[in-house]
Amino acid sequence: MMTTIGGGGAERPSSSFAGLSDAEWNLLAGERFYSTAAWQRYCTAETNTAGDVVLVRDRAGDVAWAAPVRELSGLAGWSSYRWNDQLARAGLPELAPHGILVGPAEGFQTHLLPGHSRDLAALAEFIDAVRDRCGRGQRSAVAMFLDTANARLLVDAGVAHVPVLLDADAWLPIPAGGWDEYLATFGKKRRHTIRAERRKFADADLVVTHAALADCWQHLGQASASLLRKYGDDATSEEELACMRRVLDALGNRARVAVCHSADAFERPSGFCIYYEHRDTVFLRWAGFDDTRLRGVYEYFNTVYYTQIDRAAATGARWIHAGPSATQAKALRGAQLRPSWLVDLTAGSPLSEASGRIEEHNARMLAAVRADPSTANAIACPDEWTAFA
Repeated sequence: MMTTIGGGGAERPSSSFAGLSDAEWNLLAGERFYSTAAWQRYCTAETNTAGDVVLVRDRAGDVAWAAPVRELSGLAGWSSYRWNDQLARAGLPELAPHGILVGPAEGFQTHLLPGHSRDLAALAEFIDAVRDRCGRGQRSAVAMFLDTANARLLVDAGVAHVPVLLDADAWLPIPAGGWDEYLATFGKKRRHTIRAERRKFADADLVVTHAALADCWQHLGQASASLLRKYGDDATSEEELACMRRVLDALGNRARVAVCHSADAFERPSGFCIYYEHRDTVFLRWAGFDDTRLRGVYEYFNTVYYTQIDRAAATGARWIHAGPSATQAKALRGAQLRPSWLVDLTAGSPLSEASGRIEEHNARMLAAVRADPSTANAIACPDEWTAFA
């Protein structure tokens, strides 16, 4: 086996893919949008940290396993990716605070990228390569927001602790029949509620326009900053526009946006949702709504979800990835909930001595999801939630 670790530039952070071209790397990424070359470059620009790769080849020189990695030190503002914050909330032992994040720094999805085989011996070598990079326990190497299949692979390849349940990951299936078939998946009461949300929105003379982000990003700063300020973040329109500029630099026309506005006021939007279309999935990424312009007519759900379902027949979308948080609201609109895990790859991880506490934490989180009928009914593949019990 051969192992390659990519290297970012020392002066200006950059993304490298262990000698692979973007096309070769994207072939590995496949349907996993948040592993693509363009998204890694966005993470590099947004976090100001070099994006690297750990990659293992087989004896024939073909890629066996790979994943992007990134130094944690530049992620101080990214609370969801600060592993000790997550572990403290769970009442679990802390890890070394410095080290590398295995996977992208945004998007709430991490995948191991397999080559032609799914050989566990090669995956064990990948884990060893990650550990070597971290000084064999002197620093941490943590993968976050893994699905159950990827967490299981790491355990089967030699990680010695029970994965930690982080959150519920929401995926909304779009039926082939579009809106009418989507609505038919609900009971009578929910159908009435959703129709009412659509009707009130339309009666308010509001519309949603889908466009390339490049064509309208200059109009979205106020709505983005307004939503962040609502939750205690002292954001400014200028800061939000600078971040959108980084999105465009990395992703160009891949970045699209649904803009909520009055019929005659596109340049003064009430809100927006930036998203990415990849294969058969719409990845929802960034929403903003201006409190001073909202009318209380379900602008969020019409902008973020309902118009995506409307246009699915034209785009070929079959899934909307809505990610973690606000799981009840997502479940009430048809999302399926899948578990999302944290795995520490570090040799001698403190978590390996805390299996009982991890299992108790995982059980508490699952019990909370089951306690609410709306989220309990949205659990997809119940066996995944108890895969490490």
